[in-house]
Amino acid sequence: MAIDIDKSIATKMLNASYISCLKTPVTSCRIKDTIDFVMGGKNCLTYRYIMITALLAKAVDASVDILSLQAGDSSAGAYDARSLASFVVFQFQKSLLGNVLDGANSDPLVNKPGRFLRLSPDNPVAGGDPKKALLLLCNDLPKVQTSNDARICVDYIITMLIAEKAKRDSKQKKFEDTARNMSIFHVRNFLSALLDQGFGGASLVLVTTALYSVQFAGEEYSISAHPVNQAGSSKRQFSDLDLFKNNSPYMGTELKDKPFTASDVDHAAETAFNAGASGLLFVAGRQSSFASQPPTYFANARKKYARDGLYVGVTSIDSLMDTVFSSHMDMNATHLLEIVRKTAEDIGALEAQMWVYEHMAMEEGQEG
Repeated sequence: MAIDIDKSIATKMLNASYISCLKTPVTSCRIKDTIDFVMGGKNCLTYRYIMITALLAKAVDASVDILSLQAGDSSAGAYDARSLASFVVFQFQKSLLGNVLDGANSDPLVNKPGRFLRLSPDNPVAGGDPKKALLLLCNDLPKVQTSNDARICVDYIITMLIAEKAKRDSKQKKFEDTARNMSIFHVRNFLSALLDQGFGGASLVLVTTALYSVQFAGEEYSISAHPVNQAGSSKRQFSDLDLFKNNSPYMGTELKDKPFTASDVDHAAETAFNAGASGLLFVAGRQSSFASQPPTYFANARKKYARDGLYVGVTSIDSLMDTVFSSHMDMNATHLLEIVRKTAEDIGALEAQMWVYEHMAMEEGQEG
């Protein structure tokens, strides 16, 4: 029978760790090197949640099998890691640490690495850092055999997260100070440089959301950006970037930094129409811009859905930037940049967020 981890005890343990580590940081633990790698590895977010959740479960109940992921695991120490990660670990990092770990997905172990019955070197995984993280966790987590050792490991991780939040807060303060002194022309150049980075499509989401915050600034509008490559992350989602008017679907936006396909266009149009939106705009990133004119399937979709009252449009991100900037020269540049920063945080685009902070620091004192 699976072990039922008491979530209230786990929550109290994390809160106590946070208070304790603020006063007395913990600088080492039994598996320090493995924790350091997993916390710093590229594309290792799910493994971070797996690791923290496993150590927390072991700290609460020493009989937990630290490599187990599912209550259906045949191990005597099996437990439900997914619910513990979602209802305790995620909520803790969100409420006390400002989403410093990641705030895009409140169910972090829904991702593939968390769907196996248990951690095993045989679990399919991409190469590079994720593969190394899996092997390190399989080898070193079992070395944590007591609740006390597990608690010290948790304290070590909390100490790291507290330090990371302090570093991020400092960068945010510098960001705000620099943004206040940037002209509209300088902001345009900054957004262009961000688009050049791509970040797996995240740059396109950040810039378009910021532009919409200017174009649709009235109180009747609300904008909902979604994490890249996480379709359906919200029950109300009907596109990559949703625009609501008076709380009802108004315009969907499909964003892609690679070429759209006919099936992309058909599926997006049908989804927006079924949601009750009156418009759908395809925004092509710099890797998906059209050599001359959009393929005919955009025109076909426009003609098809015009009969039902849904307007289908298509533009490039640079054309959208030029339209918004040229027609809103009185915009608040600080507000626009703050939307970029906040959206990066909201959708968990951590690489893009760090780039924004670092390059804003480089921009300090400059004017373009």
